[in-house]
Amino acid sequence: MEADISDYVLLFQTIIQWMAIILSASTGVYDARRHGLDYFGALVIAIIVAVGGGTLRDILLDRYPLFWLSDPIYLISIIVVGIIGILLIPTSDEDECTIKNSKQCKISKSIMKMMFGTSPSFQIIDAVSLGMWAYLGTYYALLNGIPVIIAPVMGVITASFGGVLRDILFAKIPEVFQPSQLYALASFAGACTYVICWIEKISLPLAFIACLTVTFIVRIGSIRYNITSF
Repeated sequence: MEADISDYVLLFQTIIQWMAIILSASTGVYDARRHGLDYFGALVIAIIVAVGGGTLRDILLDRYPLFWLSDPIYLISIIVVGIIGILLIPTSDEDECTIKNSKQCKISKSIMKMMFGTSPSFQIIDAVSLGMWAYLGTYYALLNGIPVIIAPVMGVITASFGGVLRDILFAKIPEVFQPSQLYALASFAGACTYVICWIEKISLPLAFIACLTVTFIVRIGSIRYNITSF
């Protein structure tokens, strides 16, 4: 019976981590194309955003091999998502697109606008992946015996470090370090929520949903009402 529960938890964690990687990779390749990066650059950014936070988490918790090295499905998924994004999302060079005026260019622009443009789709994807990483970082910290007062910090690191690396490669001060709509604080709120659920021994799926919901509400609320850090 105990083995069955352990297998269930492992499957649950694998699915959540896989979904978080796919969502993060899609936001990474979008950011890369928006900054005018070529195919290779966009793929590198997608990988860094998707595994950066989880990699630092594993290093700090002394978890080896690193999660994306122990299971090839993660890296394969990032590459697939990256290639699809590269083919569908044009670079930010609007003038070049206007000059070419090709059918492919128009289709690509329409797809990007539908997925990431004026609609809230991009923010929703980003907020959901943020909540997933906050949960994963906090869960593994607690599982490895990290004190409950420190575990939320691991959740924040897991959720935000990929974005920090992305901004460094874009040669700019990471957005998470600047006054901006709540990002790290959103993941911290979700991570603290999970710690409370852990202490109260709430079931894993419900604890995950609570962490994801709180992170999502704080993140989207800060965007909707322009609540910024200071």
